[in-house]
Amino acid sequence: MTRERPFSALALDIDGTLITSEKVITPFTRNEIVRVVRDFDLQLFLVTARGPQSTAVIEERLGVPASHATYGGSVVLARHDERFETLIERPIADTSVAAILARAMGSGAHLGVYTRDTWYVSSLGYWGLREARNTAVWPVVKDDLAEGATVGPVFKIMFRGETDVLESLAAELDHLSDDVYVHYTGSTIEIVSAEAVKFPAVSALSEHFGFGVDRVIAFGDTEADVGMLDNVGVGVLMANAKSDVRVADHVERTLSHNEDGIGVMLRKYFPTELPFDP
Repeated sequence: MTRERPFSALALDIDGTLITSEKVITPFTRNEIVRVVRDFDLQLFLVTARGPQSTAVIEERLGVPASHATYGGSVVLARHDERFETLIERPIADTSVAAILARAMGSGAHLGVYTRDTWYVSSLGYWGLREARNTAVWPVVKDDLAEGATVGPVFKIMFRGETDVLESLAAELDHLSDDVYVHYTGSTIEIVSAEAVKFPAVSALSEHFGFGVDRVIAFGDTEADVGMLDNVGVGVLMANAKSDVRVADHVERTLSHNEDGIGVMLRKYFPTELPFDP
């Protein structure tokens, strides 16, 4: 029997939030997600900078159906049983893609370009292999990628490399265009359309399924998650978030992604008589 629902949806960032630093989902957190989604009849939203392929891998590992807000909100897919309905598609403008690749050429950073369904890399070296392991998606190598080779609409550009290389490149790209959002984490630079924002993606999914964003509980850990955490019913910031991530006073705090931060907060908001065994 479905229990009374304090919320209608659970929205989860993936990297740094749902998965640990070892790139796994802890058993306790997974079990809590499955419990609340099934027992409280919640919609599950995976809200991430990852692409659809990698997000599908995470959904499979969780074992419960989910809608996807991918590429930071650039591609939003509402799940209906075995099919998805596309709600949003916002690729980066071709002119911005060209400007970014021109500025990055010769920087020494590893380049990844993402269309809706394919991840292209300039070379399959250390950084490409590392990202492939992290995401469980194998890239397509395209030698002329940095020279602006045509691959179709681009939804994300990603650079990986040593910190000094990325710092310099991020500073150059930060004010390159008002049409893109540049997210530098220290280990990666991720670039998506400026219109691709997580909170509007969550809002679109909530409206599609017939409830307001005040019925959403959401978890995140970076600046890209702030708008979502500030504006849903309950936003929860992970303890592993950097100190410069500023959220509204009403946003709650939980343990880190390595300490079942999602799982323990779900136990708080969705009580159960099941043994507490993190």
